[in-house]
Amino acid sequence: ISLGYKQLTPHPWDTLPEEIKGGARVKGTVVNIEDYGAFLELLPGIEGLVHVSEISWASTPVNAKEFFKMGEESEAVVVTLSKEERKMSLSIKQLTPDPWDTIEEKYPIDTRHKGIVKNITPYGVFVELETGIGGMIHISDLSWIKPVNHPNEYTKVGNGIEIVILSIDKDSRKLSLGHKQIEEDPWNTFETVFPIGSVHQGTVI
Repeated sequence: ISLGYKQLTPHPWDTLPEEIKGGARVKGTVVNIEDYGAFLELLPGIEGLVHVSEISWASTPVNAKEFFKMGEESEAVVVTLSKEERKMSLSIKQLTPDPWDTIEEKYPIDTRHKGIVKNITPYGVFVELETGIGGMIHISDLSWIKPVNHPNEYTKVGNGIEIVILSIDKDSRKLSLGHKQIEEDPWNTFETVFPIGSVHQGTVI
């Protein structure tokens, strides 16, 4: 004879409260953390997964084990729910509007802003303007006149930097940024300062 004790009460998924449905805001306790996300327990026996892709609107990967702590309470939005499969997916980023929906209004092309250097590669500098919004300054857009062999010669991770929005790729969630564009191109005036045939003094560098 095989006996069951839990069967004395209905399965929690069979008595799921009506307020827990797609689009609802819920609160849960972190009961398990994996590389791919974290499980929140909304009620005893009712858990939902917050996948790492649903933690932040930022395009940079988020480490679930750094973002969540066991036993802490977190708010989330129900994205999908299947009573038959007893599965639920949750989202934290959807608690706030997608900043890319209004990107052209907040960061129009040719406007100036300040950001933080988040990463440096041989070909450019990645700058974060706000959570979920960032872009790259190509090495050729750092300076009009100063030769830059590697961007880390020009700035460091964590530094503040002024930028100009050069272009917006809404589908790929990428901004093309420029730093040298905050000043006018000095070469536009060099032609008048240094006309062909004129004589000048310089320093050997």
